[in-house]
Amino acid sequence: MIYEELKQIISSVLEQGLSGQSLMEALTANVNPTEIYALDDMLLSDSYFSLFHYATGEEMLTDAEWKYFLDCLNGNRFYSLDEKLQMTDKNNIGGSV
Repeated sequence: MIYEELKQIISSVLEQGLSGQSLMEALTANVNPTEIYALDDMLLSDSYFSLFHYATGEEMLTDAEWKYFLDCLNGNRFYSLDEKLQMTDKNNIGGSV
C-alpha cells in the first residue's frame, strides 16, 4: 500500500539523509503519482509532494515535519493541514519575502 512506501521513504530521509536524485529515484521506483491523485487523500498528497519538492530542492523540511508525516501515516496522529502549515510557518520566520 502507498502508505507503507511513503513511510519507508520518509524514514530514509530522516535516518539516512536521503535527498536529491537518490530521493527522486526512490519516489519514482516506489510511488505511482496517479494513485496519489486517484485516492484523493490529503495526507498522501501532501507527504508525496513534500518529498518531491524536497528532492528537487524547492522545499526544505525539518525533522519535526518529517516526523509529523510519519506519525500521521502510522495512524498515531490525525493529519491536519492547518497544523502542518503552522509548523511550516514557524520554520520560515525571517525567510525571504
